[in-house]
Amino acid sequence: MKYNYYAINPRHTQQGVVLAIALIMLVLITLLAVSAMRTTIMEERMASNSRNDNVAFQLAETALRQAEGLLLADADSQLIVAAQSQTVLADPSKSCEIVLNGEDFDDQARWDAAACNYVGDADKDVNNDDVARTPHYFIEFMHAESIVMMGAATSRECFYRITARGYGPDANSAVTLQTTYRFDACN
Repeated sequence: MKYNYYAINPRHTQQGVVLAIALIMLVLITLLAVSAMRTTIMEERMASNSRNDNVAFQLAETALRQAEGLLLADADSQLIVAAQSQTVLADPSKSCEIVLNGEDFDDQARWDAAACNYVGDADKDVNNDDVARTPHYFIEFMHAESIVMMGAATSRECFYRITARGYGPDANSAVTLQTTYRFDACN
């Protein structure tokens, strides 16, 4: 038996398909890598913003609790008559009492100028870096209600609104909280 061998010209059989497919695969892998990097960067930014807002919230709540403590410690010395007549105490930067609904809580300059500053070290973060600003708070006298009980002396319930603002490590993270505080008996 005789076999016939035919010579095949290698130039006619290769057409460069492997090279084209490899380049297309490299482009696809590069696009996937770039997309994954962008997603990771976005998630990192979201986590950082969430942390900044969380720090701002905690500091606002700390300032709110400090203002409530000051009211509780000094409840009998609050000048309710002055607050009812819509007058502010002599030095609003020290007293922290303001006229009811007399503040624009969106005005950062007013917060920096007139609000009481939080006193303490909670505004230092874990790495001992300062936050953007010291937390602030305002105290507003809302109203006093007389309580008349049969056979007992008349007493009053006083209501205050406390507004506090805390700031995170980033200057753009600020949280404002409000609470209404009631005293069972005030003068």
